Amino acid sequence: MSKNKLIFCSALLSFVGITTYALWKEIARNTSNLEQSISGAILTAQGVGGRIVKTDNAHILLFDPDTLELAASKIINPFLPPVTFIIGQSDSDRKLSGMYKMLVLTDKDGDPNHPSIGEIIGPLTHKIPLGTEGYKYYLDRPFKRFPRDLVNLEGDSQKYSISGIVKVSPKLSSLVDPEDRLIIMLFDPKKGRPVAVKILNNFKLPQKFSIGNSNALGIHPFRGEFSLRILTDKNNQPFEPVIGEIIGRSKKLIALGAKNIEFVMDQNYVR
Repeated sequence: MSKNKLIFCSALLSFVGITTYALWKEIARNTSNLEQSISGAILTAQGVGGRIVKTDNAHILLFDPDTLELAASKIINPFLPPVTFIIGQSDSDRKLSGMYKMLVLTDKDGDPNHPSIGEIIGPLTHKIPLGTEGYKYYLDRPFKRFPRDLVNLEGDSQKYSISGIVKVSPKLSSLVDPEDRLIIMLFDPKKGRPVAVKILNNFKLPQKFSIGNSNALGIHPFRGEFSLRILTDKNNQPFEPVIGEIIGRSKKLIALGAKNIEFVMDQNYVR
């Protein structure tokens, strides 16, 4: 065999080998992902999906069936059912195993804890084992309240909340309009996402505020230290900044139980 043919054959064999290995790794990864997840389709029951628009968020939540603690959460946006979903280990900060209960609800205003007109919700399911595929979940009722089992009874005692007063930097005060909403959020630095959101439709700066477990995303009480962010909202989309919105971000993490915080919105809101 000539030298050129030998080089070509070697290159071809190397390419085939690398491609086969990469394909095998991808198949193994997908198989592992499916084994540690629940997947299927989210649908709407007849007569309840008419107010869904594609800019709505869908929150998919998995709960420990025994303690009803939130085990995993995922947001689908844009959401316009029927849509497929997968939720599992990649959406959790803990090791998942066994079976979980699932809940899905829609959100129009960035505050999934408080029902708004046009939002819908489904039932808290029976126990679903990880590895389940093709599960059909139906959103079947207007969102008026959470299932009774998930109601957070702990409340917002001072021990489980952060409170204070929010002000605006004088150089940005002209950007605040009477029609603005005030969005208060706690961010978990480990998860890189908000764990609690509170929305004030009417406010006057300086404004007293408090945020805690009753504002938790996913109905699950939380502990620890968090980044506090407070911003104005002009377009009913708290995560989509527009010109004229302002924000303040805490310089350090704040522990639950902190009170009398003096917080200043001192930046233009940009992502």
